[in-house]
Amino acid sequence: MIFADDFNENARLLLEGGVTAIPTEGIWGLSCSISEEHAIERVLRVKQRDPAKGLITLVKSFDELAHWFACPVSDVARDEIGRPSTWIIPVNSDCPRILTGGRDSMAVRRIKMPALIHLIANVGPLVSTSANRSGRPAYQFRWQVMNQLGHLVDHVARGRTQGYRQPSTVRNMQTGTIIRE
Repeated sequence: MIFADDFNENARLLLEGGVTAIPTEGIWGLSCSISEEHAIERVLRVKQRDPAKGLITLVKSFDELAHWFACPVSDVARDEIGRPSTWIIPVNSDCPRILTGGRDSMAVRRIKMPALIHLIANVGPLVSTSANRSGRPAYQFRWQVMNQLGHLVDHVARGRTQGYRQPSTVRNMQTGTIIRE
């Protein structure tokens, strides 16, 4: 959940190339627009994440990134019910390497959280990675993000996660195989 009166500030900063912390389904995430490479680089610096690990992209529909996909979106992914999975999808050479970590695939999650759907509808697909330093536990509460990273990002949204306690399941788009539960 993201509070409505906080939405405009968060969206404005994302559209201007800022980095924000937002609640997702289970944990807090660091986010920016996928079209702002300098902001993506900043997310990597704030998180102290190795760029070779790649990043997750949040979408409201797989169609938003279909021009990069090197395989069709499976019916299982399109029709997924319940908590959304993160799908590893082969991509073509047009997909920015900063999103893939130099791989020939990218991680994409079609979100179902209403506040995030609304944000993405207004801003476009978002980079997402857990709002914690690499190797440390993910944050589940806003106060944790404020204490550790609040001074390093442009905005920490007001709100809370949907309450899931584990990271999303990661699945291979071509085979449906579960990579991480």
